[in-house]
Amino acid sequence: MSGRRGFGPGMHGALPGDKPKDLKAAGRRLLRFFGREKGLLLFSLVMLAAAAALNAIAPTVMGRAITEHLERSLDLPLFFRQMLVLLAIYLGAFLAGAGGTLAINVISNRIIFRLRRQAFEHVQRLAVAYFDRVGIGDMISRLTNDVETVYHFISNGLAGSLNGIFTIVGVLVAMIALNLPMTLVLFLIVPVLLVLVRAIGKVVRKAAAERQRQVGALSAAIEESVSGMKVIQSFHREVQERRKFDEVNRSARDASIAMESASYMMVPATQLVNGLALVLVLGFGGAMAVLNPAVYSIGLVAAFLVYARRFMQPFQQISNVYNLFNSALAGAERIFEVFDSREEIPQAEHPRPADGIAGHVEFRSVGFGYTPDRQVLGDISFETHPGELTAIVGPTGAGKTTIINLLCRFYDVDEGEIRVDGTDIRDYDVHALRASMGVVLQEPFFFAATIRENLLYGRPGASEEQMVEAARTANAHHFVTCLPKGYDTELTERGMNLSQGERQLLGIARTLLADPRILILDEATSSVDSLTERHIQQAVRRLMKGRTSFVIAHRLSTIKRADRLLVIHDHRIVERGTHDELMAAGGFYRQLYTLQFERPETFEESFEQAR
Repeated sequence: MSGRRGFGPGMHGALPGDKPKDLKAAGRRLLRFFGREKGLLLFSLVMLAAAAALNAIAPTVMGRAITEHLERSLDLPLFFRQMLVLLAIYLGAFLAGAGGTLAINVISNRIIFRLRRQAFEHVQRLAVAYFDRVGIGDMISRLTNDVETVYHFISNGLAGSLNGIFTIVGVLVAMIALNLPMTLVLFLIVPVLLVLVRAIGKVVRKAAAERQRQVGALSAAIEESVSGMKVIQSFHREVQERRKFDEVNRSARDASIAMESASYMMVPATQLVNGLALVLVLGFGGAMAVLNPAVYSIGLVAAFLVYARRFMQPFQQISNVYNLFNSALAGAERIFEVFDSREEIPQAEHPRPADGIAGHVEFRSVGFGYTPDRQVLGDISFETHPGELTAIVGPTGAGKTTIINLLCRFYDVDEGEIRVDGTDIRDYDVHALRASMGVVLQEPFFFAATIRENLLYGRPGASEEQMVEAARTANAHHFVTCLPKGYDTELTERGMNLSQGERQLLGIARTLLADPRILILDEATSSVDSLTERHIQQAVRRLMKGRTSFVIAHRLSTIKRADRLLVIHDHRIVERGTHDELMAAGGFYRQLYTLQFERPETFEESFEQAR
């Protein structure tokens, strides 16, 4: 099995940006998201087609009214009756256009909701190696800004292209030059338009504020989840995080539908005003053509009708639509690049459960590198038995943390194998394996939630008594109960409203509550005062009792009583043994220890008690 290779940096998977650009393929993939919206899409097309048909019929009705009741019979009562028919046609066009536009709005938000959800679920499955290679900021941008770009094209770009392009300034100049009185008559409808714009704008502003708030919450949820991916995967909370994200995503979707629904009312509203303007101009121009035919000819009236229609309708520049289209395709390609990236650490075809792990760990000739040209570990071999404490020491960058990452299977080895209780860890269910391990980092990660929710993260079914007992054991209960809201205190992002020592104690309490069989501590007492360090070490001593433990330490005095020390240098184990054995050997470890041990340390007593 030593030659078997899993997925990890050593597999040299392609980055999302490594693939050639293919905007057409991105466009085709984006079109597939419309598949589930066939019914609503058909309704939208029918409504928009009906609106277009009614608008196309209107000039015919208008021309017939002019011919039959102005030029031939000069029957004003019948003429104005036809105006009522024309008004009814425009009203029908308004209703159909509103229905079709709102349908597009719902379709676009549903598509974006699914696109976000699928992207988030895919990110949850990605191996940690992916996040090492791709910047977090870029990932967040793909899931927010690029998705938003696609959304704006589907909703605004398509809807705008259906309404056409209009140049209001040019039309206005032409109308004033043609006939000022009729231009002023047309402007009688402007106050109506302004009232509608103001009323709809007020609704839009309110809805937009809510949407921005929800989108902000969505971005924060994505950033927090991506930043805390190790914690999520360590405690196997992917499903729960998806549920939480769905709630935030759904709120953002609903807020977007509310805002865009209000915003899109501007389009059919201006179309209605356009219909009213045509009726007003036609009524005035037709009457003046009868009363003053020398000045107001039928041709003048017909020309003004065309100008009035073009002036009042909403417009959007073709270049803007085209740019929006290209931006959307580029954004879609970036999103699909995430979809195409390699997924999580692979599961065995028939994974073994990790229940009842005792904690017998073996590294057999393990080799690993983050890139092909830079090996981080080479020929790493050691064995530790259940309940023993193994300390890993060495200079910064020697590969100490990488050993732990391989044990947690955040990466897979390039060479050799790692066994737990005699079984290659690649044969275990990866989530169950990680659930059997507890990690206390230098800087524990906490979510923006209550202390209670953070403590229960690795063991949601724990009782209140079990949670409190874990906090007591970790020396965290006292300071938590001194907070105004106790365990219901809301933590800010990453728990930054607590001190570093308090965060460390809570991290130990969370791990205690999860009750792992294999414990990993990564310099859990760096940069804290002596009193806090003593509290932490008391908690660490209790945490390690009866568990297979690994300690990564820069302070060599912290591990003097470990069962074995592994000294890592130049990416290999250069020395191994107990503290006394290595000091007697007078090698590299003795040099490190002599340089660093200049004052009494509180860890020594704690590890002595742990033994």
